[in-house]
Amino acid sequence: MIQKVYYLPKGTEPTKEVINNLLTGNARKSEVDYYNRLEAYMRSEPVTERPAPHQILAVTNHARYISKTNVGYLLGNPVQYLVSEGTNIDAIVDLYKDQTIGKLDVELANDASVFGHAFERIYNDENSDCNSTRIDPRNIMLIYDDTVKHEKMFAIIYIPSYDENGKIIDGQFEMTLLTPTMVMERTLKAGELIGDPSLDREHSFGEVPVVEYLNGVDRIGDFEPVVSLIDAYNILQSDRVLDRERLVDAILAFYGSDFDKEQRKELKDSRILSNLPPDAKIEYITKNINESDADVLRQNIVTDIHKISMTPDMSDKEFAGNSSGVAIAYKLLAFEQHIKDKERYFEDALMDRFRIYNFFLNKKSNMPIVTNNEVDAVFKRALPINNLEVSQMINNLVGIVDKETLVAQLSFVQDAKETVELAEQEENASLSLGNYGTEQPNEANEE
Repeated sequence: MIQKVYYLPKGTEPTKEVINNLLTGNARKSEVDYYNRLEAYMRSEPVTERPAPHQILAVTNHARYISKTNVGYLLGNPVQYLVSEGTNIDAIVDLYKDQTIGKLDVELANDASVFGHAFERIYNDENSDCNSTRIDPRNIMLIYDDTVKHEKMFAIIYIPSYDENGKIIDGQFEMTLLTPTMVMERTLKAGELIGDPSLDREHSFGEVPVVEYLNGVDRIGDFEPVVSLIDAYNILQSDRVLDRERLVDAILAFYGSDFDKEQRKELKDSRILSNLPPDAKIEYITKNINESDADVLRQNIVTDIHKISMTPDMSDKEFAGNSSGVAIAYKLLAFEQHIKDKERYFEDALMDRFRIYNFFLNKKSNMPIVTNNEVDAVFKRALPINNLEVSQMINNLVGIVDKETLVAQLSFVQDAKETVELAEQEENASLSLGNYGTEQPNEANEE
């Protein structure tokens, strides 16, 4: 059982004993090995070990298909942020735009899809601005307390130490230790923490500046439930390839005849044999291969992979066809429910990021504190959209739903607030011209 999350008693300090036990414990080693295995699936590397000559020859990367389909559907369009009337978050949005936060969101969603969770570190860049970066789950441990709220206590970002020959030093790590108030650089060597405390610095984020993005409450990746089926599929396909290779190299059996060295050479060079006895018989020794049964099994495995992972098979000829929109929606029901679950947890992490940025800007430039109730993260699905139907729906809801929410439904709109402001500017500009160019140009001025 892989742990993937760590809880310690509330108030536990990141001492050398605690850090050494966390980084060198068997639980962490097993966890990192498991992460490496999941990454191997994504890289199309043969994972299942089989005795020779039954090695894996054909790897069909269902893992990558599942992960990329889920992430693309969730974040094919950048997340938009809508706020209550009178609330201004331009300072945060500008920081997001400066660092192309949408690209980081995709990287985090990819990690969450593969490993079950992802990590973002928030830090001060060279201009003392708030910035974010992705941290590989194999290089970070975020420690929560054991209370019902599971508050963040500290985080350890680490990499192995290397000697002058470029070899990893066993049990030694270079690390950054993050607490709710401090950033500390240390080296763990032989169970001791080595570093200069005078270089420790305070940060202005108000909490441990690390955000964990969950793929779900159980921290299970999108293709983790079907890894055994993926293995079975690759084994089946590889065995079919091996059967074909053996068919080419089948044994040639002679009956009623001697097959000397010269005849073997003649057969190899000319593919013809002569001077055989009249009653001689020659045939290949092969096993019967039932391709139809193998293909039925292959199709059943593929169906189970997509069913259990709740990811539709877009190559299925019966997936779309002439189906109505409602029929397609039913086929996507499980997939849509799965993505909604991912969206809830991803949005929760985005609000954690927003809170940290907001706290930092409040300390730096007196930006007002904005609560989660005043801001919404809007996800737009990456699906073919009939913009005509969407525009008709928007017109029907004018006066019932606010403009920003309506405009955010349009697939080609990246910033709903900016679009509404530009539209209002265009409207005001046209009104200021009055009726110039009409048959009664002075009518507007008289009014």
